[in-house]
Amino acid sequence: MENQTEMFLSSVSLLAPVTGGFVSCGTIAPGAVCSTTFPEADYTGNPVEITWTQGGQVHSSGRFALQVPTGLDKRRTAVVQVVITGLESAGAIIVQRPE
Repeated sequence: MENQTEMFLSSVSLLAPVTGGFVSCGTIAPGAVCSTTFPEADYTGNPVEITWTQGGQVHSSGRFALQVPTGLDKRRTAVVQVVITGLESAGAIIVQRPE
């Protein structure tokens, strides 16, 4: 989870509403990154949602589906990279881990 804003973020979460699964980080300083792990799972295309608190207000990306990159090697581990760039502006992508 990457904070590309100029303010501290708190309660940053990536949620999978259909399954109830989530990962979260407490506080992320401006320009900083927070890494967390969760059990490996195949992505089934269910929507995800990013939520965070910034400046005392809760923000949400709304629900969206992650795009699986063309050529992703399903035998190798991939990670979800979450980036928050501003108020109401966040996204996530699936990235193949290098060998």
